[in-house]
Amino acid sequence: MRKIILLLIFITHILSAETITKITFSGGAPLDSYQPRITIAVLKEAFKRNGIQFHALYRPSLRSLEMSNAGITDGELHRIYDFKKISHGKYPNLLRIESQILSIYRAAFSTKNIKIQSWQDLEGYKVAYYRGRKDIEKILNNVLAPHNIIKTITDEQAFNMLLAKRVDIVISESTEGEKLLEKKEIFSKVREIKKIDETKIYAYIHKKHKKIIPRIVISIEEMKKDGSFEKILNNNLK
Repeated sequence: MRKIILLLIFITHILSAETITKITFSGGAPLDSYQPRITIAVLKEAFKRNGIQFHALYRPSLRSLEMSNAGITDGELHRIYDFKKISHGKYPNLLRIESQILSIYRAAFSTKNIKIQSWQDLEGYKVAYYRGRKDIEKILNNVLAPHNIIKTITDEQAFNMLLAKRVDIVISESTEGEKLLEKKEIFSKVREIKKIDETKIYAYIHKKHKKIIPRIVISIEEMKKDGSFEKILNNNLK
């Protein structure tokens, strides 16, 4: 009996030590942009179903990664499926929450009548992209000479460089790029010339919270079944 009581006390102690009431993720895109609007809404509901308050912060992409990998924040709002491979394991403390949140299309934008079908067709052009997108960085490094790759702080800065004829092409997320072009009349001559590929987006969480990953995965999958996930997607396409 004494052993049973001690075991129960030990289990209770472990469970209470793992109780989480609040969690904060960061991301490298403004929170009112396309990807964060969806991932925040999905994660907020998924954590709420597990009794956890969810908060989100915007930080420049590389700083966001450093903060979440160090455990200063609790995770990343939106990264690609094979982020660990793309980043060469540089952020080992981040674990993927194994339920896809979003699919996005990486697209090429230009003011010129350029014909491309694949990443390889970018060869010879000067290309700008929003820094911190590790997947795009790796692809461009394999296709272009270093002097033809321009990293910018924001998508808007990249599009401004396009208007100034300092670059030939901007690589951005298709939906977010189109929304930015619609919002600012100055970009009326810029158009999407090709959706190059599709990317699957997942959230990542610091390993100190690894025991709650299965619960969050179940909640997201339940949201996909009960219609709340689709409702979030539809609301953010407007």
